[in-house]
Amino acid sequence: MQRPRATTLAGLAAGFFLVSSVLSVAADSWQANENAAAKASKAAQFAEAEKLLLANLKFTETLGAKDARRPRTMFDLAEVYRAEGKYDAAFPLYERALQIYTTLYGQEATEIADTLDGEAELYKSLNDFAHAEPLLQRSLALREKLLKPGDPDLAQSQNDLGELYTATGAFDKAEALLQQALASRQKNPGPESAEAAQSFEALGTMYSKSGRSKQAEDAFRQAVSIYGKTLGGQHPDYANALENLGLCYAARRDFANAEPLLQRALEIRQTIYGTEHRDIAASLDNLAALKRSEHKPEEAAALYERAVAMWEKILGPDNPDLAADLNNLGAIYESSREKMRAEPLFLRAAALDEKALGADSPELGTDLNNLGVLYMVVRRNEEAAKVFQRALAIRIKALGNQDPAVAETMNSYAAVLQLLHRDDEAAKMQKQAQAILSKQGGK
Repeated sequence: MQRPRATTLAGLAAGFFLVSSVLSVAADSWQANENAAAKASKAAQFAEAEKLLLANLKFTETLGAKDARRPRTMFDLAEVYRAEGKYDAAFPLYERALQIYTTLYGQEATEIADTLDGEAELYKSLNDFAHAEPLLQRSLALREKLLKPGDPDLAQSQNDLGELYTATGAFDKAEALLQQALASRQKNPGPESAEAAQSFEALGTMYSKSGRSKQAEDAFRQAVSIYGKTLGGQHPDYANALENLGLCYAARRDFANAEPLLQRALEIRQTIYGTEHRDIAASLDNLAALKRSEHKPEEAAALYERAVAMWEKILGPDNPDLAADLNNLGAIYESSREKMRAEPLFLRAAALDEKALGADSPELGTDLNNLGVLYMVVRRNEEAAKVFQRALAIRIKALGNQDPAVAETMNSYAAVLQLLHRDDEAAKMQKQAQAILSKQGGK
């Protein structure tokens, strides 16, 4: 079943008929709120959009079960919640909208494709690609069947699935879809559209992850330029493109050009989202990494401290996603005069990863390796040896016995064994590490 995306009162439900002036005024108000919310969302005024859509949602609770304004309002509100980072609020709205649309229209409808795409984007934001991929594939299949070639929604599905393939390392699949989306968008709505900018940014990310840094930088420049013209310099999409371009500069150690872009991205996000948001925490992480690369450990540590505090509020104190920042912050303290401030950070990262990912996860192996290095640096050699022994066993089991990370732990373990005067064991361990690294160097 195919219907145009633009909503009109006549098209929302078959046979819908207004029988009183009161209902007519309410219906007009619903449509006006929808239009105003769409305008506010496009301008990144998400709080205003949320308020309007919540009013509409309350109104739709008075409507019949077959009134299509109910799922449409749920879907639009879910999209706003996703943009605000309110994922727990967005998810049930996507699910409910999908259920109602399926009841109204069956399994094949453009509204179902829209909802699947939105819910998949939420999963992508959580790095849950296993749940996102089948939703995006189904959305694309529906749009290919129901829409004409060149339809903007079809290009959106191609772009979104391409982004997922980039994230999972399937670069050939990603590039094909992203190039299709860009070609379509350059025709409709046009080469200087925000949609084309989104495609350039997605291609830039794919080029960056696949080692094509020059192409990545060029694509991000295009995205920044177009977003600046179409959305303006205070929009989150513009901030995202600025950040990606800044990270390109940072990767080639052009810190002087990277820092103002990353700082500007943070400022835009703080203006839009306030004091706490996932994108703000991500900005703090990126600036911290930049400061660490610039050998400014005190500034880097302060930024990581802010990021950790923010992630704790957003994700909760027991979320394993905190482990990366805890390790990064611990590594800074390990190299400072306050070395023992690193220990509780490494221990906490290890506890989070072991609880969430299991006792044999490679992430836990990394956490323990970091802890072992700290113990070696502060001359707690017996403890270091025990930690390295466990880290090595985990890394061999998780990564195989020829992985460079295994050689890393072997070398550190060998150094501790020497300090403990276990010279034969140390020599054997060092020889094994060298053999792994020699094989890696010959590949």
